Amino acid sequence: MIEPFALPPCEPGGPDPAALVDSVKAWAACDAMVELVVCFGGAAGDDLVEFCKVWDFRGGTKERFDTARIDYEPERDRHIRGLIHALGLGGGDGPRHREYDHVLVLGGGIRVALGRSDYTSRLLAGGLKTATLTGLGSLRWRDDREFREGARLGLGPVDTEADMMAEAFGKFLGLGEPSTRLAGAGWWHRSWDGDVHVLAAPSTRPPLRANTADTLVGWAQRVVTPKAGERLLLVTNSPYVRHQHCDAIRLLGARYGVGVETVGFDDAAMTEWGRPLSTTELLQEVRSSILAMRNLHDSAATTSR
Repeated sequence: MIEPFALPPCEPGGPDPAALVDSVKAWAACDAMVELVVCFGGAAGDDLVEFCKVWDFRGGTKERFDTARIDYEPERDRHIRGLIHALGLGGGDGPRHREYDHVLVLGGGIRVALGRSDYTSRLLAGGLKTATLTGLGSLRWRDDREFREGARLGLGPVDTEADMMAEAFGKFLGLGEPSTRLAGAGWWHRSWDGDVHVLAAPSTRPPLRANTADTLVGWAQRVVTPKAGERLLLVTNSPYVRHQHCDAIRLLGARYGVGVETVGFDDAAMTEWGRPLSTTELLQEVRSSILAMRNLHDSAATTSR
């Protein structure tokens, strides 16, 4: 199997803009990307941002669980999935260090929030140390499918992504009632003894819900303003690591001079929370990664001038 393409680096002190530009260019021009584009009728040298519209199976604004599914012929499907694997959407096998200043757990649907919180609790039980721990979500309201899934899992009533993250933190970290509850003007914040938090930030694109970028910026504004030289660990799951890592470098690493590392559990290793993703779902995340890498490239290129 082809070794996955490494994530762009960001050590404490902040990223090297020239190195980021080189990393993005290398990824965009790598053999796996070129072959994947060719598989869908493109050619080497095509504008990836424009071309990747062919992999928008969410219709622009739909949620991930509404991604359209296409059944490709088995041999073609295996080939496409192999190329996606080589693009490195899942990151490494785990944290490279034993201690971080801040750990951020990124939110999402019910099983996503539970899985990432479970994985984080296992890392902490295994000796990972952090000064602060924050779960991030949005105020997107649950739909009927998610309410039914929550009931099936024996969870209490949860209205939003932020409520779900708080429920997941309580379940896996053994938390009681929060010591602080704050809300207003699109903000939603729960904290436990000052070091554990769950935050929902307002959207910068209403009426669309807040996205990862909104919650990362919201965390730095509302919970902890990171200091230059600190280490930040993001927890997610495959195949979202690459694009969320790039957003964190651009919005936190470069702005505050912090080191950024992103890890994600593999669904195959935590089958109680994961599910097999369709090939179109994986292609959708290739598109998300291309857009995040473009934003990172443009930001780094401007800084390096």
